[in-house]
Amino acid sequence: MKRENIGKKMKSTNLARVIYPEFRFGKTPMEDAIKLVKMGVGGFCLYGGNVTEVSETVKTLKSYAQTPLIFCADYENGVGQWLKDATLLPSNMAIGASESSDMARRKAEITAFESKALGVDWVLAPVVDFASNPENPIVNTRAFGDNVAIVNKMAQAYLSGLNSHNCISCIKHFPGHGETDTDSHLMLPALNRSREELLDFEIKPYKAFIKNADSVMIGHLKIDSIDAENISSFSQKIITDLLRKEIGFDGCVVTDALSMGAISDEGRSGIMALLAGADILLVPNNPFELFAALENAYKESVLSDEFIEKALSRQNRMTAKISAGLLHSVDPKVIGCAEHKKFVEEAASECIAWAFKNRKFEIEPGETVGYLEPLASSANWQGKVFIEEMDKLGIKIIPFNPQKTKKLIVASFSGPRAYSGSINLNEEQKQLISDKINLARDSIMLSFGSPFVFNGLNRKISGGLCAFCSLPDFQKTVAQILMGNKEALGKMPVKLKID
Repeated sequence: MKRENIGKKMKSTNLARVIYPEFRFGKTPMEDAIKLVKMGVGGFCLYGGNVTEVSETVKTLKSYAQTPLIFCADYENGVGQWLKDATLLPSNMAIGASESSDMARRKAEITAFESKALGVDWVLAPVVDFASNPENPIVNTRAFGDNVAIVNKMAQAYLSGLNSHNCISCIKHFPGHGETDTDSHLMLPALNRSREELLDFEIKPYKAFIKNADSVMIGHLKIDSIDAENISSFSQKIITDLLRKEIGFDGCVVTDALSMGAISDEGRSGIMALLAGADILLVPNNPFELFAALENAYKESVLSDEFIEKALSRQNRMTAKISAGLLHSVDPKVIGCAEHKKFVEEAASECIAWAFKNRKFEIEPGETVGYLEPLASSANWQGKVFIEEMDKLGIKIIPFNPQKTKKLIVASFSGPRAYSGSINLNEEQKQLISDKINLARDSIMLSFGSPFVFNGLNRKISGGLCAFCSLPDFQKTVAQILMGNKEALGKMPVKLKID
């Protein structure tokens, strides 16, 4: 009888290992996280915190674990994406514009160094979606570009950088999120592509990296051409038949966050995902309720030992990769170090690209130039670093007023943001920009985010310069380029619709 009870406890622990809840600093109670560790979860996805908080939390939770505990995070643009005291790196599209595989690898190496110094062994990157739909609100600059050649080249180098430091990688979002126009954080996107189109385009990076990637994240997508009944996150036709059997991937398959708006019933969704061939259920709203649903499904023989054992076997392989890297511990002093920040500074001019250039925007030290961020007051301007750099270079920036200056700089900071549901410029913003351009004698537009803001732009403008991200060093470099002190050496990694 006692042995039977022990067996049941072991089964429960195994079931829990497929669950990876979130740990959100400032929100998740430590006592709840400890309960989850004792329940047997496989790991946590971390959001926020600072270096000390993350390091101490990882150590504390590991001290309660009976099985290996893996920590992951969305450090797509480096650890600084979530931790202020770490290094924030250029967006993937900025790296794509550089056309430098060395730069892509270095981005991954810096991410791996700083991540592993925290005790976070699994980086949920790189994104291998294509920026093929300008209206996609969630991919955009997270992609390296809009074509197979640039995405494969950059992703291959990025994976090499993570792998060289035994950092677990994750290519996402299978089978491809780029062509959608809906944010899956809010609702379920439909991918209206035929099976042949997917194989010929979206799925090519997955075929290319099948032996290099440790894990694949399944996007929450509706793809009727492959499975008209189930969304990709729990579709056997997509996970088992297409990804595992046809493409040949036998690493860990992880769902996108179950807490996203595209998912409704977490318990049912989690069970279906495992039955479809997934190994890890990421970030449920209520991990305790999800565990209860899995346990009930196991008792009713809906979930068998075979599914759980296969999932845990794949997790164990990832754990082995972590163990191989334990011989080389990473000094926490590398986090946010001068060397890593130097990389960002040096990368800027290599990444910044002209979207188009009709003529030179003529400005000289001592001039006053008008500035506009659509629908933002001067108190809320995001380009303060750019403005400060222009001031150092002798240019006085004021809110655009044609009575005071006939020269205009328009700046856009539109970019992908979870749960926003929109991107680029709306019709009101486009009309405002066009009206101001018509009032100016000379004008130029800068994008510190989405390159697609240049689509349909009033062509009276001198040119459009794209930085693909708003990092301080990139804002400073854009100012230097406008003043003729530096060159924009990047190449546009996406096609624009400019008349």
